[in-house]
Amino acid sequence: MASTLTSDAANQSKSGNPVGVQELIDRLKSEGVAEGKQQAEALLADAKKQAEAVIEKADAEAQKILREAQHEADQIKNNGKLALALASRDANLHFKEQLEHEFRGWIANLVHKQLDKPDFLADLIREIANRTIASVNGEESETDKKLLVLVSDEPSAALDTFVQNQAEQLLREGVELRASRAVSDGFRVRLAEKNIEIDFTDEAVTAALMRFLAPKFRKIVELSSKESTNG
Repeated sequence: MASTLTSDAANQSKSGNPVGVQELIDRLKSEGVAEGKQQAEALLADAKKQAEAVIEKADAEAQKILREAQHEADQIKNNGKLALALASRDANLHFKEQLEHEFRGWIANLVHKQLDKPDFLADLIREIANRTIASVNGEESETDKKLLVLVSDEPSAALDTFVQNQAEQLLREGVELRASRAVSDGFRVRLAEKNIEIDFTDEAVTAALMRFLAPKFRKIVELSSKESTNG
């Protein structure tokens, strides 16, 4: 294009036509403007494309950040719910254990009070002695000192009264009372010839009662807990 324009300019210069020169100048201007406009439009289109790509990438990043933030928020929420549920469960278990512990203490106190009554203790030892000997001999007679009842060597006032009042009579019935350091409260029944020993200390009697009563107590507590939750 430039060679053509130059040739045209030369021809027009040779002909000495000033109008041709002006036309050439106008033409150059026009073509320059058009080319500049095309370049500008191309630059604008490229810039627009790049801007759209940047916006698209930024939007994708923003969406990713939002998703991650939502996921993290859900995790925190779920962890919070789980922690709350675990804390509630632990508190509930602790409460039930505390109730059972207090119930056991109440039973132990009742057992201790009952075993601390001389008359009750005498009747209980007599009954146990008769049943134990009968279960071994198949009858309720011919005891002949076959049964030992071990009591504390530091008896309570009630047990001391019991020993003083009942020892001789029990001995005639085939039951020997003997002090033992191994017994701190209550008593133990021993059938030496058969290597049988039955523990009637406070702790043993309480444990035996709890084996029977604890399941019923837990059931009552569980039902009460459910009713409280539903209510």
